[in-house]
Amino acid sequence: MTTPTLTAQLRLDLRHRLRPMSGRNPDEPHRAVTPLELLYDLTYVIAFAAAADELAHALFVGEVGPGIGAYLFAIFGVSWAWLNFTWFSSAYDNDDTLVRASVVAQMVGVVIFVFGLPVSFEDAAHGASPNNMLLVAGYIVMRVPLIALWLRAAREDPAHRRTSVAYAVVIAVAQLGWLLTTVPGIPAGATVVAIVVLAVAELIAPLVIERRYGRAPWNAGHIAERFGLLTLITIGEVIAGTVAAVGALVAEQGWSVAAVAIVAAGLVIAAGLWWAYYLNPSRTILERWPERTWGWRYVHLPLFGAIAAVGAGLHVAALGVEHQELSLLQITLALAVPVACVVVLVFLIWSVLMRSMDFTHVPLFICNLVPLVAAVIIAAVVDAGAPIDLEPGGDLTALVTVIGLVSLSCVIEVVGHELVGYSHTLQAAKRHLLEPEIDQRHAATDAAEAST
Repeated sequence: MTTPTLTAQLRLDLRHRLRPMSGRNPDEPHRAVTPLELLYDLTYVIAFAAAADELAHALFVGEVGPGIGAYLFAIFGVSWAWLNFTWFSSAYDNDDTLVRASVVAQMVGVVIFVFGLPVSFEDAAHGASPNNMLLVAGYIVMRVPLIALWLRAAREDPAHRRTSVAYAVVIAVAQLGWLLTTVPGIPAGATVVAIVVLAVAELIAPLVIERRYGRAPWNAGHIAERFGLLTLITIGEVIAGTVAAVGALVAEQGWSVAAVAIVAAGLVIAAGLWWAYYLNPSRTILERWPERTWGWRYVHLPLFGAIAAVGAGLHVAALGVEHQELSLLQITLALAVPVACVVVLVFLIWSVLMRSMDFTHVPLFICNLVPLVAAVIIAAVVDAGAPIDLEPGGDLTALVTVIGLVSLSCVIEVVGHELVGYSHTLQAAKRHLLEPEIDQRHAATDAAEAST
């Protein structure tokens, strides 16, 4: 490598000096995720894991409704903050000093948010609102740096100034709204209504902004990779949480058939969900059809939560075996419901990508759900309403059976797609990718006929 080339490469590697934020090329091919973005993602997955741990505890002590409500609130806060910065970074990230500092500040907000989660779940269990000052403070710290970044983009990228200013104003107003929900004395019901209204408004605002003022220069392929990697890391956290939960069980009771079944199920489910998610050709389709990114990204908000909840379900199973205070049906529902949610959402992602509810996938989709339904039915039949009994002649066989059926659902998803669904996906992708070329040929033919 010559000296000028080496110097240019070093400048590229050390590009964190202040540089203009003029906007990235939305059509840049092979746009890659940066190490800074990966570090940012890892921090947010810690919040997913913390929320899943709180959910597992709530389910274990019987606070099902409040626990699920607090969990949904937490997952929305973490996912939406992550998604908003990802949207911005895809359009304007230049990896300079100011951007790096803003990312670190948002990571501090994640840590604050995590420390507010135990209070959130405890308040929800006592009939209060799941938000609290510490939780909201963390959320605001995650969001406020983005206001400064959008204003900087407005100053340095005049072509998209109105869009950038609109984003900054909406985020600022939303944070004021979230802050007001922590005012003491407001009834819990009114606070929950305000939270729902704020959440819906935040979800709708980006659609209105970019439809009215123009699209920010985000890169669809880059966004596909960012979302895919966060999904991957979240699935990895399921494995880590399973190992930790089973490790505590083994330390208390030693290895058992139930412990082996749970840890094996964790690995099989995680691998199956990873395989199923990446069967969707997201990057290829979104690069060709960027407008489909909107629906595709919104489906990921519940997907992140559902995947993390799978880890909570495995944790509940380990706690149920360790303490034997839960019924077989409670353990089965804690595990089967989030797996079913992930299966449904992966199917929905495919449908959003292909703009089609391809009925050739329906039989495979139903086959995925059959083992989950069977697991719940078996647990309901065996369950006598008493805590699980793992002594000889007890519920051990039934427990291993339902855990195996839940795992089988993920295996069917992978095997079924490789044997049947792959060809359907390939045909649908080819059809969608070739449509513009067919339209162009038809237009050229019509123009030639008109000229003659």
